[in-house]
Amino acid sequence: MLPGLRLRQARERLGLTYRDVERASYELAARRGRPDFIIHISRLADIENRGVVPGLHKIVHAGGPLPVESAGPLSLVRRPH
Repeated sequence: MLPGLRLRQARERLGLTYRDVERASYELAARRGRPDFIIHISRLADIENRGVVPGLHKIVHAGGPLPVESAGPLSLVRRPH
């Protein structure tokens, strides 16, 4: 399954909107003092809908507000064959 689709399924299962995830990323970024942790709505939409593969730190922090299975947010990423 594609990583963006898995991320979308997790977000929708929790009843979260793009805006909810963006807001949670702003809060996380503020707590950590790391503005690069912010995931803008447009970026999240690109990941979910266009197959854009974000950098590792974005993957980890995109999963912050979304409990994605027990393997964590890195379970969204498949190693290339």
